[in-house]
Amino acid sequence: MTEDQAMISPADTCFESETIRVVGFTRDTYARIIEQKCPGSKSVTSVAKAFGIHRKLAWQVIKVAYAEDPFVAAKHMPTPKSVKVWSDAVQEHGMASEHLESIHSSSEQFQSLIKSHASNRSEFEMLIESCNKNGDHSAEERWRQQAFEGNSFTWGAHCNTLLALCILMPSEDRENYFHAAQIKGMMGFRQTRPDMRWVVNQSVAVDDDIQHEQAMERQAIDPAAALEHNGVPVLPEYCSSPMPKLERSRTHDGMMQDEFLSSEVGLQGQRTLVTGELLRNIAPTHAMPNDKIAHFGSSVRTPTEMFHFDLFVKAGLFGNVERELKVFSDIVASITFSPSDELILSDKISKMGRGISLAHAPDLPGYHDLAASIFSRLSLNPDEYELYRIRIAYPPFPCTIMVKHELLPKESFES
Repeated sequence: MTEDQAMISPADTCFESETIRVVGFTRDTYARIIEQKCPGSKSVTSVAKAFGIHRKLAWQVIKVAYAEDPFVAAKHMPTPKSVKVWSDAVQEHGMASEHLESIHSSSEQFQSLIKSHASNRSEFEMLIESCNKNGDHSAEERWRQQAFEGNSFTWGAHCNTLLALCILMPSEDRENYFHAAQIKGMMGFRQTRPDMRWVVNQSVAVDDDIQHEQAMERQAIDPAAALEHNGVPVLPEYCSSPMPKLERSRTHDGMMQDEFLSSEVGLQGQRTLVTGELLRNIAPTHAMPNDKIAHFGSSVRTPTEMFHFDLFVKAGLFGNVERELKVFSDIVASITFSPSDELILSDKISKMGRGISLAHAPDLPGYHDLAASIFSRLSLNPDEYELYRIRIAYPPFPCTIMVKHELLPKESFES
C-alpha cells in the first residue's frame, strides 16, 4: 500500500479535511478504473455494460469519480455490500490487482471515517450535507420536512402557508424616512392538541444595536376591524369565518404579539388569519451612526409547509443596494443579527420585477387581489415598486427570515 493509501492518522480529527482526503483517494481510484475500461463514453449505460453491473451502481461510481465537490461525491459512496459487487466486477473483467487493493482500501477508509465522526450512516449524511458548500436544495427540504412533521406533533400546531407581505414606501411627512405596510397571514392553521393558545404575529423595529423599539407609529390598515377584535389589525375579508378569537399584548422585550385562543382540533378548527398594519416613520433611508444595515423580514414561530415573503420596495428608496437572504436562529434570542446565530440555507431571493402582475402563488389563492387591495388602500402605484420574493418549504422553526442590505451614506442621495 502506498503512503497515499495509508489509513488516516488518529491525530488528524478534522472532519472536513479527513473527508476530503478519503474521498479524494476513492475518486482517483474509481476514475482510473473507469477510464481504463471505458476510454470513450463515461455514461451510466457505458459503465454498466462494460463492467456488467446494475445501472444504479454504475451511476454511483461515476458520481464518486467525477463530482466536483468531494462532499457531493461522499453522498454517493456505495455501501460495503455494493463495494463488493463493484470489486468482483472489476476482478472478473481482468483489471490489475492494484485496482482491487485500492477499492478495498478506500472502502475501509470510508467506513473508518463514518465510525470516527458519526453514530450511524444517517448522521454521517447529515454531516456531509452540512459541509456541502454548494447546498443540495432537495436534501435540505427533506431534512426540514422531517423536522416539520416532528414539530407539528410536539407543539400541537401547524399551518399550510405562512404569508408575509411588506411594502416599503417613502414617508410623506418626514424627509428621508420610510413607512412599511406589514401584512401577515397564517393560511390553514390547525391545532392538534386541545386547550392551547398560539402566537400568530410578532413584530418590533430596532436599530443595529437592538436596544429599543423606534418611536414609530402603528396604524391598522382596517382601524374599525382592529377595534372590534381587541386591537389585532385583522383584514376580515381575507380571514376564515367565523373570525378566530384573538388577543394582542406587548412582551417584556418590546415585542408586539397577537395570539389565537384555543379552538377545535384538526380540520374542524382550521383557521386563516390575515392582519395588516402600517408602520410609519420607521427609520431613515440612509445610514446613521447606529444603523448601517437594514433587515426586513418575518419570524417563523409555527411549523409550516411553506413560508412566502414578498418585499415590495419603492424604486430607488434605498439607492442601488445588493439584497441577500439571511436566516437567524431564535433559540438564543428572539431578535438577533449575529453571524453565530445564522442558519445556512441554499434558498435565494428572487427579483421579480416591478408591479403586482407576478404576485401569484400556487398555495395562496386570491393573493394577487390581496396585494392589489393593499396598494389601493395606501394610494400607491404598484408599478413604481420592485418585488423581491422568498419562498422556503418547511422553514426552520423557530427562526427569523430576513432580507438584508447595507444603508448608503446620506450624501449618496444628495445631488
